Amino acid sequence: MHLRQLERILAIVERTLRKTFPDDCQKRCAYSAFGIHTLLKDAGVEATLIGGDFAAFVMSLNGGQAGVQGFGFGEDQCSHFWVEADGRLIDIAPHFLPRESSYPVVPMPAIAWDLNEPLPAYLRYRAIERFPESAMMSSDATVNARCEGFVTACQQRLQAQVGPLDFPTWVVTGSASVAKMINRKDRWALGARRFEGLADLQDLPF
Repeated sequence: MHLRQLERILAIVERTLRKTFPDDCQKRCAYSAFGIHTLLKDAGVEATLIGGDFAAFVMSLNGGQAGVQGFGFGEDQCSHFWVEADGRLIDIAPHFLPRESSYPVVPMPAIAWDLNEPLPAYLRYRAIERFPESAMMSSDATVNARCEGFVTACQQRLQAQVGPLDFPTWVVTGSASVAKMINRKDRWALGARRFEGLADLQDLPF
């Protein structure tokens, strides 16, 4: 799949998530994963829904505070959901981390990381479970119906969209994309490069 087509899908899911859950879209990673998973399958791309733990580098607006934030229970229980497809790890959750952060942080990108390249220190994912095609979000019929409604809304929005559609920030596809954004003086990319040079992987959550 061409990256522009993938970015269009991510933008559709991001918009639908914000419209459907305006107050807590940052807590709805399962919905975004199901939406991305379905739109990729609709496009003929084999995709796998994955659950596990996630953490990413964050940096305060003034650059004086930095660290990693994300989701992780510290046990064999999925706290976050994302998608693997076309050799990429795909996730829009980092884009929403500034809404969940304990202090104001700089804008963050979405993820479409090329899995031929190892994940960097500033993006940490730990897979716990790979779900079958038939997987549902919950054993609760009401939750599943809400998920189905969200996925349908994503499909309808994509079908109705005319012209190009860009993701609100940018999409990390690998270290080369980070280097490109460093040249453009993107604050998160600049901080991520510094973090990568200083971080000890043994000190990170996973």
